[in-house]
Amino acid sequence: MLGIVFNALEEFVLETADMETWNAVIDASDLQSGGAYTFGVTYEDSEIVSLATNLCKQLDIPLETGLDLFGQFFFGYLIKKGPIELQEYNDTQTLLKNIEDVVHRDVKRLHPNAYTPFFEYLPDTQSSGSLTYASKRRLCMVAGGLLQGAAKHYGQSVEMEHVQCMHDGAENCIWQVKFSKH
Repeated sequence: MLGIVFNALEEFVLETADMETWNAVIDASDLQSGGAYTFGVTYEDSEIVSLATNLCKQLDIPLETGLDLFGQFFFGYLIKKGPIELQEYNDTQTLLKNIEDVVHRDVKRLHPNAYTPFFEYLPDTQSSGSLTYASKRRLCMVAGGLLQGAAKHYGQSVEMEHVQCMHDGAENCIWQVKFSKH
């Protein structure tokens, strides 16, 4: 996983808790890197799992809740520090339709060895559709949080129904989504 994700997790902890909490999470985690992360460097996926698990223990919240909250935070982080293309969209639906062809393509251009999750948005109407997510990491809770964070950024609300999940044995996750303006 790219260092940007670890950098975002650290900032999330600093904003929602404090440096003492982040240091406790680092100390409790099994980290080959020692807990120091560089933006564009790739690190073992096991490190993010260890950090997220220990963070949720520190905060005394369920892992699913922590991953969702991080996903919501992560979208705002990506708007500030991620691909510039994210700022070109006016609504979540347009972003979702272009994420593979524009955003993930540029991530791969800058970081050829990066593994990006797969997203596909199929609109049913102007304000609803289905979102498919697939990843070897199976971080659908983060993906759901990212979707909520994107909707918030674009001044929208989103209703989400997780109708298929990799954690239940499916090949991918699917949400039925409906967007509305605030």
